[in-house]
Amino acid sequence: MEIKIFEIIIFIRMLKLLTLLYEIRTMRIIIETIRNLLKPLTNLAGILMSIFYIFAQLGMLLFGGKVYKDSPFINNDPSIPNTYHLMNFNDLLSSFCTLFALMVVNNWMVVVKVYTNTMGNSWYEVYFGMFYYFSVVIGINIVVAFAIDMYSSVERLDHERIKTLDIL
Repeated sequence: MEIKIFEIIIFIRMLKLLTLLYEIRTMRIIIETIRNLLKPLTNLAGILMSIFYIFAQLGMLLFGGKVYKDSPFINNDPSIPNTYHLMNFNDLLSSFCTLFALMVVNNWMVVVKVYTNTMGNSWYEVYFGMFYYFSVVIGINIVVAFAIDMYSSVERLDHERIKTLDIL
């Protein structure tokens, strides 16, 4: 118990370094950007979670129970890694993990291949294409656009503040 309290005290003291980081102009801009992005990104995270939930439910309806440890399509295909049975839609949490891996485009084509081979129909690629469109093309691009816009706004305001201080 004493060690935990000591670690907490050290951690709190290290947080004081953040005030020093704020004095560096670039870090100040980054910190202000993150602070200003919290509200809009919270709303956007809610929208992304809704997209994830809808696609997870649809994925469980379409693919639930089809991919498992001894799936013949995974075991018989040497191009698919052995652990890809974990990328399944058997429950909600696994569905979210699978969709997150698809959102960050982590071996996207391999996952799609597993499911189209398992289902025996290439029409299931439409599901993955729609998820890619809504999560990556729209969702992630909006996050990046918000971040870039907020960073440039904060940088411009900080530059104007420095100019004002130089005049005084």
